Amino acid sequence: MRILLAFPLFALLSACSGLLPGSGPAPDLYTLSPATRFPEGLQRASWHLLIEEPSAVGGLEANRLAVQRTPNEVRYYADVRWVERAPRMVQGLLVETFERAGAVASVDRYTVGPRVDYVLKSELRDFQAEIFNNAKIPTAHVRLTVRLIRGARQDQVWTRDFEARVQARAATAPEVVTAFDLALSQVMAEIVAVAVRDTPPPRRGG
Repeated sequence: MRILLAFPLFALLSACSGLLPGSGPAPDLYTLSPATRFPEGLQRASWHLLIEEPSAVGGLEANRLAVQRTPNEVRYYADVRWVERAPRMVQGLLVETFERAGAVASVDRYTVGPRVDYVLKSELRDFQAEIFNNAKIPTAHVRLTVRLIRGARQDQVWTRDFEARVQARAATAPEVVTAFDLALSQVMAEIVAVAVRDTPPPRRGG
């Protein structure tokens, strides 16, 4: 977890009003980390990958940290922000994760043209803290639906759901963000492993 700007810690969900936006000090800004642990014997692929920015459902498009007390209710932490919109942050972390794994010949989020063998498209379906069933401690829930598309032909190679839940160690913002860091790292490491294992060599020139 990388904390870009930290203010004093605060109790999480001490009252419903703590979830509501309002005036006061500037919010704490947080970002997350790329995955650094991968399965042993991870193979290196020879293809070039473009990672698009994920689409997002519901209230997950913004840079606000979402929290749910029921499956049908979405609120936000008043004094906490991601450093950028959640989908864009996840896109950058996926690029960094593939780079750190050394799993493909090249990976980028802007490259276009014949150099791209595959395009990774995704949808951010869950990216919120959950406090269901009167739980005292939030759980970070991360779920990405990923499709791998052949760059030139635009046909789908595979699609998968990747999901992780990690309970925070305490009901404070830094601990909740740490839980997000762990959950997202699990998801991204699994995406890398599946990508190099289940993607066939590209058919270049045809």
